[in-house]
Amino acid sequence: MRKLLLAFLASVVLAACAAGPHNSENQTQQPADTTQETAIQDSDSDVTNVLAEGGLDADLLFHVLAAERLGRVGDFEAAMEHQLEAARLGDDPDLARQVVSLALALDDWSALVDGAMRWQELAPGERSPGRFLALGLLNLGEPEQAAAVLGQQIAGSSEPEAAWREATMLLAAAERSEDAMAAMDSLLSDAELDADSALALENRSLLLWQLERTEEALALALQAAEQGRSVRRWVWAAQLAAAADDLDLALSHYRRAREIDPDEVALALSEVEVLRQLDRLEEAVAELQRLPESSELLYTLGSYQYQLGQTEAARATWGRLAALDQIDDPMHHAFLTGFLAELLDMGEQALGWYEKVESGPRADRARLRRAIIEGDRGNLMVARNLLRSVRLAGGMELTEQAWLIEADLLRVAGRPDEAVELLTIALRERPDSVALLYTRGICAVAMDDLELAEQDFRRILQIDDDNAMALNALGYTLTDRTDRHQEAYRLIRRALALEPDSPAILDSMGWVYFRLGQPEQALPYLEQALAGEDNPEIAAHVGEVLWVLERQSEATEVLLDALERFPEDDYLLDTLRRLGLLE
Repeated sequence: MRKLLLAFLASVVLAACAAGPHNSENQTQQPADTTQETAIQDSDSDVTNVLAEGGLDADLLFHVLAAERLGRVGDFEAAMEHQLEAARLGDDPDLARQVVSLALALDDWSALVDGAMRWQELAPGERSPGRFLALGLLNLGEPEQAAAVLGQQIAGSSEPEAAWREATMLLAAAERSEDAMAAMDSLLSDAELDADSALALENRSLLLWQLERTEEALALALQAAEQGRSVRRWVWAAQLAAAADDLDLALSHYRRAREIDPDEVALALSEVEVLRQLDRLEEAVAELQRLPESSELLYTLGSYQYQLGQTEAARATWGRLAALDQIDDPMHHAFLTGFLAELLDMGEQALGWYEKVESGPRADRARLRRAIIEGDRGNLMVARNLLRSVRLAGGMELTEQAWLIEADLLRVAGRPDEAVELLTIALRERPDSVALLYTRGICAVAMDDLELAEQDFRRILQIDDDNAMALNALGYTLTDRTDRHQEAYRLIRRALALEPDSPAILDSMGWVYFRLGQPEQALPYLEQALAGEDNPEIAAHVGEVLWVLERQSEATEVLLDALERFPEDDYLLDTLRRLGLLE
């Protein structure tokens, strides 16, 4: 949490630089990198700008250039000394801002205080220097002084409640939680706020939550909410209850908020989401049907109806979604309409809507979905071209998804060797990607390259030795394809300890017991796995074990029932042929 807060604070520095010296309360904040190298690079660019303007005296020029040179060779502490001296000699606020940026990267709180004070002198109208001055004082063990600085900022703000929240966020970036709490006490005392007032309770709650003391935060949030008719405070109490996994309490608090503002759709959707998490989908559907139609609402309603098995109702809802004419974001609407159509096995309609997503943040995701549909329809070349277009767009997350989808399409098409080649190219760019390694391992098994498969699964375990997915994949491969059953058993046992309810791992445990010649011990694991997932391979395992236990009629029933649902599954068909149940 603290690292995230420091990153947020650093963004204020760069935003201030971009905006220039003025009151920054309403300026847009940009993301920033707080590394030492970035801080020095920022300094370099400012040096260039200052030199271009000319007029530097010799001492100032010496310290600016010395800071730049020392930063380039990695001597950041010495660079800091020269940067501080340059800020003292110069009258450009950016010189002091660079001290703050570098001090934050180095966790040099004394330098941060000095830089922030100088920045404040040179740009008295800006609020950012005060925030960093408070942070430096806080981490130097001066919480009362930090609180005094923040109190001045709150007093000078036109939006005091927002200023309080901002100050509380800053306190959570303290290195020691006791200093953060002491500063909050001092801040409330200086503001002459009753400790039991709603504002005091709310901000204490926010601070405690950021310090990962969720139960205490929730108790204070509830006290604050009960003091008045504030939607925001009831929502905060609900969010904390959900964070504490008390979904019934969260639902109760959202409903209290809705009593105050019954027409707020966002509140209703929050209540609906909690109902979904509580597996009370019928109530969620009933609530959604009472709300005004929108793209988001109709999509959510249709997906819940689908989960309840109400396919015809879901299709009717999709029709209303497709016909909706008052749309704020047409691309988002088209994506949701396509996604719901895909969920309802309406592939042609899904493709048509995805094709309408021509721009915006969902365009590449729409191409990914189109690729999956085209691949399932046998149009592998079309699918691959779509996936290449996603990779050319260059987004990291979607690029990886495109690699994985294309590899899986090739594997399903019976071309695992091409999938392995493709993933080998991808792994040159991202050698430690667990998803790429795992998928290549699975494809390697499909082409009987067990050496490569084992290499990839073990590489994942080097990265994360508690990766249950890799433990299970390696264990099952050794069970099913080799005679290394004792080694496989140890791997699967570790995986099952990590995820005891996983159908895939339960199946592996049952299968390794079977391969060890213990079918009686195998059967309970396999039956539990099949109860958790209707999977043709698990059904084949159950049937084969029952057959070996001379319970042929039960075995036949399990296998033929599975065949009705999965008539083209190769593994199931092979098992039926081997047992003489299919020619």
